[in-house]
Amino acid sequence: MKICFIEPPYHTFIEDLDAPFSLMYLAAVAEQVGWQAQILDMETLSDPIPEADIYGVTSTSPQWPDTIKLSERLEQEFPDILRIVGGNHISAEPSDLSNTKFHAAVLGEGELALKRILIHFKPFRRSQVTTAQVFTSGTSIANLDTIPFPAWHLIDWTKYKRGIYWDKELLAPAVSIISSRGCPYNCIFCGSHIVFGRRARFRSVGNVVAEIKHVISTMGYRGFNFHDDTFCLNRARVIQLCEEFAKLDIVWRCLSRVDTLDDLMLRAMQKSGCKELILGVESGSQKILNRLQKGVTVAQNMRAMRLTKAAGIQLKVGIIVGSPGETWETVEETKDLLRACPPDFWNVSVFTPFPGSAVWKQPEKYGLKILTRDLSQYSMVGKNFKGNVVVETEDLTKEDIEHARDELIDLCQEIAPQ
Repeated sequence: MKICFIEPPYHTFIEDLDAPFSLMYLAAVAEQVGWQAQILDMETLSDPIPEADIYGVTSTSPQWPDTIKLSERLEQEFPDILRIVGGNHISAEPSDLSNTKFHAAVLGEGELALKRILIHFKPFRRSQVTTAQVFTSGTSIANLDTIPFPAWHLIDWTKYKRGIYWDKELLAPAVSIISSRGCPYNCIFCGSHIVFGRRARFRSVGNVVAEIKHVISTMGYRGFNFHDDTFCLNRARVIQLCEEFAKLDIVWRCLSRVDTLDDLMLRAMQKSGCKELILGVESGSQKILNRLQKGVTVAQNMRAMRLTKAAGIQLKVGIIVGSPGETWETVEETKDLLRACPPDFWNVSVFTPFPGSAVWKQPEKYGLKILTRDLSQYSMVGKNFKGNVVVETEDLTKEDIEHARDELIDLCQEIAPQ
């Protein structure tokens, strides 16, 4: 039996950085129960689709308009084949299933739900293809070590351009890896809890190291991009990981909150091959940090930025412009932060109220006006670093936010050209 997993086109970036590793996990589960799996990472909706016994499609919110079109194509070309959708968008907006030609939706984490579907495929197929649409709720997995390693062998890695850099020089091509799931924080712009929940769950150190060794031995990669929301949340675990990484001759990067770092941890990370740390500082204004419910201070932002650079790790900062409460004064405060501690790399995003975030349902509560619900327009960061503005604040119009975005990008390019 064959299952084909499909990633719809994603039009935000010029080049693909990462393979669809959520589908790689699902493909590994399918192979574990005896199915033959394929992964199709579409560049356009007209890409050829191989024949299969089940089609499983993942979708973020910006991909959702194309996902609807893909479901219609699948119905037309493979009318009697079970079609399932999962991912961030449908988990946040399950009622949107009615606008598609999918038979079922998997909400939340998909591995256990997929396993049940595949094991009981024949009765499931007969009952669902010819009847009403059905939801299959995913279940959060308590022990992440029980999940098989992603199906790395199903990917054409020449397509992806992720790398680990030092001063803009490529040190090593890289693949992404996720060592934990779940985030306990309440940032109003984030909807990751819709899939992974608010309880942080960690793979064991041994399990993470085993996967890295597998990638090194089978693929030759020694660069790793940790895709965790909160890689540095568990300090003791980070130190243990660093002790193991130091033995492997790898280079890596990760993302962290600013309030989970200290000098000892950062120096251990640097010694073990960490070349870049991405900090979601978001703003240089305490007013904005409070409105975003970040739970940190500007002083903590500055401390983490300086500690990172002092430890010999390249600093990348994530900035958001157009947040609830944003004014020209708060934009200037962000500029002051960037000048006070210049980053090595940066990312300027526009505030985007994705489905699943607190702002999506109640924008008025946060003093924000959503200008369009056309999800194809939702792009925090686009080509030429310029995301698409889809909101207005109480003080800034869409044009104001676009101007503020461009000013921040210009300043960042002056500080750290990229």
